[in-house]
Amino acid sequence: MNRALRTYTGAPVWMQNLLLSAYGVRLRRLRYGSVGQKKLASLRESQWMSAEEIHQYQLSVLTEVVARAASDVPFYRRRGLEGIDFESFDQLRELPLLTKSEVQRARSELISDKYSRSRLTELHTGGTTGKPLAIYADRATVQTHYAFFTRLKEWAGIRDGERVATFAGRTVVPPGAGEPYWRHNRTSNTLLCSSFHVGPATAAAYVKALADFSPRLIDAYPSSIEPIVRFLADEPIRRVSPAAVITSSETLFPAVRSLIERAFGCGVFDYYCGGEMAAFIAQCEEGTYHVAPEFGVVELLADGRPVGPGERGEIVATPFINPVMPLLRYATGDSAVRGSQACPCGRAGQTIERIEGRIDDVIVTPEGHFVGRLDSIFKSVSSISETRVIQDGIDHVRVEIVTSEGFTGQMQGELETQLRLRLGPTMRIDIVRVAAIGRTERGKLRTMVNLVYRQTSTGVQKIIT
Repeated sequence: MNRALRTYTGAPVWMQNLLLSAYGVRLRRLRYGSVGQKKLASLRESQWMSAEEIHQYQLSVLTEVVARAASDVPFYRRRGLEGIDFESFDQLRELPLLTKSEVQRARSELISDKYSRSRLTELHTGGTTGKPLAIYADRATVQTHYAFFTRLKEWAGIRDGERVATFAGRTVVPPGAGEPYWRHNRTSNTLLCSSFHVGPATAAAYVKALADFSPRLIDAYPSSIEPIVRFLADEPIRRVSPAAVITSSETLFPAVRSLIERAFGCGVFDYYCGGEMAAFIAQCEEGTYHVAPEFGVVELLADGRPVGPGERGEIVATPFINPVMPLLRYATGDSAVRGSQACPCGRAGQTIERIEGRIDDVIVTPEGHFVGRLDSIFKSVSSISETRVIQDGIDHVRVEIVTSEGFTGQMQGELETQLRLRLGPTMRIDIVRVAAIGRTERGKLRTMVNLVYRQTSTGVQKIIT
């Protein structure tokens, strides 16, 4: 555990709130500024581009992105990439796919020569490979990225500065701590709710906190908010009335969406993005998933070929927004079903019927808390290439890791400490080094597997005793 985390964990709640608010100042300076405001103003207009305007815009930006990659990025120069004057998206499909493993191996070579690494921000992905990728960006790129999220909030009717409650996998509350299971970042007017203490036994406390805080927006992983909305379904006298709920990072089952809508009496806006900043796909007021054309080009491929309306394909993305580390035809490993109809909201461009790539289970602690994401704990260990967490008992998880020669006992001890912070004091944890981790029939790596509880469209159910 590093010094900053030890200081935070050992501090009283009031000081933790102060430390989080101070850190919030730093984050706000990174994420929001003049570049982001300028981009947001542009996005408010460009969302109404016609289909032909989108087509021409994307071809023009593609030409610029590929030209910069060919001249400024060692990885692409080594591949012999040359500039292309794009007249058709068929030309894009002539370029090879870029896999996650290639990004992991060639990380430094994917950084543009035009940027000093010491001035860049290192971001980490979640998810499907079991080992977060390190992605580099400058301040302008980060602000551009957050402009798209701000536009989504505007679709949901939320203005900047309004109260927000988040359930997003941050370890803001130590595992053995009791109430409060949340902390307050006053800089951003945000109630940071622990995703690692949520469960049937604690739902009432969370509901009271939400009712007292009265957020306009709840931003949450579906697995984190589900116990709360199930409690509200049984306790209708308790009222929490946000204007909108935004969900991300996990599959949002229709039944859970309906529970959220009934519990809070508002719309749910799900979106797909990720730390790679590869694509931005979000639901509008009508519930349609829109691919943001200003963010980049999204292909849906099956067996290397574009899918038709109503067909499933892998999301392959060529983002526009990060000149520091351009990813050309990046294979995300996630899948989606191509939309077949225009949206009544009036926005043109590519639509998605549903996103199907997020298939991981949740871990249920002995205390009944739901833990939906654990990928962030592996981000600082470069010697780990893949991971899988398997819950095979009420109080036991097996953590499989694929490592290189640089992995040490000290690193394993730090992993166990980080796991303990999230899974609590009574969960037994075994970390096991393995040669390889198998894939599903669709070739995906499930990073969270629960053999005790099953995540279904109607909730998390116990399947063995």
